[in-house]
Amino acid sequence: MAERATYGITALRYAGSQIVEAMMGLMDATAARWDLRPSPMRVTEVVDRLVEGDSVISMFPDDEGRLQPGPEIKVDVLPEGIETLALDEERPGRRLGDLPRF
Repeated sequence: MAERATYGITALRYAGSQIVEAMMGLMDATAARWDLRPSPMRVTEVVDRLVEGDSVISMFPDDEGRLQPGPEIKVDVLPEGIETLALDEERPGRRLGDLPRF
């Protein structure tokens, strides 16, 4: 069986209140370094990675500006039937809306 990739999301782009892009990169096996640095990806591309079985995690900046792994990203469906992104678990300071915007 093929090993599943882990991607990290460092920032989001919105159109109004809807997420339209994510700054996403490929993580190494330890989720400590980038194999491919983050670049803008459409939400549909992130959803495709999740549907394929890859892991996508949030990466939040700490007080010193270093990125720390946060909760996993999952697919959510809005009432209108539009796919969007959500966190598997939200807590203060670690909500999707707390990620930087680009």
